[in-house]
Amino acid sequence: MRKLLHSWALLLCSSVSTLLLSGCGVAMMSDERLARQSTAQFTQLKKKDPVSKNRVYQKMIERIGKRITDVAKVDVPGTDWEFVVFDKSEPNAFAMPGGKVGVNAGLIELANEDEDEIAAVIGHEVAHVAKRHSNKRMSQGVGVALGGILLDTAMRNKSSSDRALARGAYGVGATVGAVLPFSRSQEREADDLGLIYSAKAGYDPRASIRFWQKMMSKSKRKMPQFLSTHPDSGKRIEFLKSRMPYAMALYKNAK
Repeated sequence: MRKLLHSWALLLCSSVSTLLLSGCGVAMMSDERLARQSTAQFTQLKKKDPVSKNRVYQKMIERIGKRITDVAKVDVPGTDWEFVVFDKSEPNAFAMPGGKVGVNAGLIELANEDEDEIAAVIGHEVAHVAKRHSNKRMSQGVGVALGGILLDTAMRNKSSSDRALARGAYGVGATVGAVLPFSRSQEREADDLGLIYSAKAGYDPRASIRFWQKMMSKSKRKMPQFLSTHPDSGKRIEFLKSRMPYAMALYKNAK
């Protein structure tokens, strides 16, 4: 009986999540509002987290960012871009709506200050903004929450244990079946568009492969790709290699 109930709950959750999450590639929030919120959050972040005092790093990031956003402005006109280096050892970078981009000093050091490699990362982050990925993820979160509400309504006459089972099944189904793959698809989009941006800006796209090889060798923890929001580094490198002939043509034309 328990197995039958579990199967029924999974089927219901799958139906609800499919109905609600099929349109999660749509950005429903106001871009202007998100940009204002991001500006305020970025200002607070600069107060809370240590900003690098390395002027060479900061000028480098601003220089690379300027070249790439000059290429990207056709996709995100009027964006108030800001690039900041944070004094953190983790090789990481992030982008927020409205063009706020943070790069950790550890990433610059991992790249050995190679501007082509760093441009691959900045191109990727600028592409996230151009594709409105933060907006779409927030919209997706609204859909997942609404799905949970509908599920609770449908289960209101069931026992508390049955409702708990259904909620658990929905949470797993929504996360593994929709949220994580959607995030991985965003990463693939950003890899592709970011490669194009950096190549058009005159940075060698082959550096993206070098950088991700370094990231792969540095990674100490592995997890199944289906449980990760980011693609496996090996698969990411394979994808970048598949796009390299086109990117190299753009690079040679830019040079």
